[in-house]
Amino acid sequence: MKFKKDIFISYAHIDDEALIEGEPGWVSEFHRSLEIRLAQLLGYRPNIWRDKDLDGNHVFSEEILQQLPDIAIMVSIHSPRYVKSEWCVREVNEFHRIAETNIGALVGTKSRIFKVIKTPVDINHHPIVIQGQLGYEFFKIEPETGKPREFSKLYGKDAQLAYWSKLDDLAHDLSSLLEEINKNAEKEDIQKVSIPELKKTEEVNSENKINQTKNQRNIFLAETSIDGKEKRETISRLLSDKGFTILPNKNLSLEIDTYELEVQSMVNECELSIHIIGSNFGLVPEGTTKSKVQLQNDIASKISDQKGLKRLIWLPPEIKLEDERQINFIEDLKRSDSLLKGADLLIGPIEDLEFAIDDKLFKSKVEEIFNEDDSENDRPKQIYLICDQLDIESIMPIEDFLFDKGFDVIIPAFEGDQTELRLDHQENLKTCDAVLIYYGLGNDLWLRSKTRDLLKISGYGRKKPLLVKTVCIAEPFTPQKERFRSHEVNVISLSSSVNMALEEFIKEIK
Repeated sequence: MKFKKDIFISYAHIDDEALIEGEPGWVSEFHRSLEIRLAQLLGYRPNIWRDKDLDGNHVFSEEILQQLPDIAIMVSIHSPRYVKSEWCVREVNEFHRIAETNIGALVGTKSRIFKVIKTPVDINHHPIVIQGQLGYEFFKIEPETGKPREFSKLYGKDAQLAYWSKLDDLAHDLSSLLEEINKNAEKEDIQKVSIPELKKTEEVNSENKINQTKNQRNIFLAETSIDGKEKRETISRLLSDKGFTILPNKNLSLEIDTYELEVQSMVNECELSIHIIGSNFGLVPEGTTKSKVQLQNDIASKISDQKGLKRLIWLPPEIKLEDERQINFIEDLKRSDSLLKGADLLIGPIEDLEFAIDDKLFKSKVEEIFNEDDSENDRPKQIYLICDQLDIESIMPIEDFLFDKGFDVIIPAFEGDQTELRLDHQENLKTCDAVLIYYGLGNDLWLRSKTRDLLKISGYGRKKPLLVKTVCIAEPFTPQKERFRSHEVNVISLSSSVNMALEEFIKEIK
């Protein structure tokens, strides 16, 4: 079925009243921006309609009612006024009813009603037919005050950037659905075929749908507390752009028994679960004392134990914890084997999580075979010799010594942009057999950074433990350096015999 109009924007009049005289209202600016971005994505200017003659006493007009059958998609802009308006809610209900009579309210698994949340409203007050949808939130809850801040240039550069980012997400999803609707309409325009051919076509389409379902790759991206929401959206956008389906894709129950069943059902459909842990404890469903973040991790760990589900758990490197419940949860998380079942625990910048996701999802079969191949025992062991750039000449005798002993020596790269250097460093940690950190001209912070990296190597995709992790104390020797001790790494010193110290190091490798 072909539609005369692509999109209908449903909104409350008050939400388009400008806060600054002479400036366009929020809805008008949204309409203009969305139309331009969609035109850029689709290659043609979409037909977007809204009733610009709304007034404070707006009623559900016959004009709107007559237009609804000719509209492909509705964008419903939620706000306190919108959900209180009998007529705005009726627009949603009528569009949903009419949609069911033509091509359906859903196209595949995608709803033809898009929920844009301009100002937060209790979900129980949303129109019932779209209450379960997650929606596109054009606001942020300020952690300090708990107050919502709408995305608008009126509230500064960050709010404006967030607006464009969210609008782009919406535009991509709208364009995808419009293209699917138009593609289906083109198929309907093809001349009718004979009954046997039609039956054959239906069988092929049915088989294609089954294959499409089999090939669909689902990722469970766990719900987060407010302070982790932006990072979750970043990861969601990254995965969606690569063709993955993100779950949860609807609002989940706040009653514990139903919530657990919904999460279990979704996690069982996924090949990877990702858990972003923040400083806030987060929402607690009714009937439990655990947060959603805890419950999802519990459920995913049990499923991982049963089915081998891959998991990633990420925490920021610097995290301020004030809630005793969250402090206890994170401490338990770091120490408990059951809570970490099947998971790589990452503590670092969000880029580390992005890298680990790519490694989990796109690791080549060749690399998997190589990791499982016993013939790797015949290759020379690889030692990653980590040093500060200032020590590059000082490590040459060590590099020569190790090479003469039959080892392949990898040294850090120092030329390139920071992202390339970081990825190379992580790849070296993932593939080497042993690590030797040369502690010469690097300062204390440099050493701490490198030893912390050794705690995160499983998140880089490493499957086997390092044979040995050693810090080598080198010139200039100081009392502070000589006192360096660690339960995580071995420590050797070059203050006396260099060869003897290195012999001690390679003894652990062989």
